[in-house]
Amino acid sequence: MTKKKEQEEPEEKTAPEENQEEIKTKTYNLRNTSELIELFQENDDDLFINTSISNHLRNLAKIHKVDDYKIAFLYDDNSSISRYHSNQIYEGVSDSDEKSDIFLVIHSGGGQIEPAYLISKTCQRLKKETFVVAIPRRAKSAATLISLGADEIHMGLMSELGPIDPQIGGYPALGLSNALNTLADLACRFPDSADMFAKYLTDNLNIKDLGYFERVSESASQYAERLLEGKKFKQPQTAQNLADHFVNHYKDHGFVIDVDEAKSLLGSSVIKQDSKEYNFANEVYTFFDFVDFLYNFFKKKEFSFVGNIASGLRTKDLKK
Repeated sequence: MTKKKEQEEPEEKTAPEENQEEIKTKTYNLRNTSELIELFQENDDDLFINTSISNHLRNLAKIHKVDDYKIAFLYDDNSSISRYHSNQIYEGVSDSDEKSDIFLVIHSGGGQIEPAYLISKTCQRLKKETFVVAIPRRAKSAATLISLGADEIHMGLMSELGPIDPQIGGYPALGLSNALNTLADLACRFPDSADMFAKYLTDNLNIKDLGYFERVSESASQYAERLLEGKKFKQPQTAQNLADHFVNHYKDHGFVIDVDEAKSLLGSSVIKQDSKEYNFANEVYTFFDFVDFLYNFFKKKEFSFVGNIASGLRTKDLKK
């Protein structure tokens, strides 16, 4: 009898090692709202989300044909302009030895005057030929000061600049001297109340504060004048009277200086309307605004973008 030949198990075929280790990464079209939401829903890897956002910004720059600029962003709805912001912008626009025209997208409610001045001055010094700013929505107070140093300010119908009057403790520095003038006028009109006003001021006012507040306002005007020097304006406008106008003319810190008023003050050689730079900035604003919401909702984090495309994204935990 012959032994029945045992059936042999088929050999398991081993795939090449490189195929075993192959990682397929999903790509997202971040111009599509649904896919942008999916990016946050499906990924816990912050680095992957950051890289996806940076790649999207590069793609938008190509679409809007502004990729020949060195692009930086000052988008921060959570913090006032500070030394952190000036350092980030400096690192963002000085990251290579080769000079390029500089394009800064600004969305900010303002902040400290000194770092704002340094941001504008730095961009002017490091540019190849042109330093341009685009304001998709608001560049108020110290952010307006940054804008005044640009060769061009690109705006649209929803864009706004604002007065540069410095704020101390949430109140305008010029408000103290204005209040004193009001009290003096009341004392003249009602002489019997003069002693009451004098006692109130003696008890509540440090005379050193008055001098300090006035000097802060004067320094804001000086910084604005320095940034405006060298630009050509229609008569009778000069760098000096424009600086004084932006610091002292407006009675409300939140006053809206829209594209039409900005053009009447600075001229059409500086104020550019509905350009490719503005269109890029406007789409970036819409994108950042929604990304901020998604970080809040899915990650419980605040979002800001300060610096260049590669390194500007920052998040921090929401305050409880």
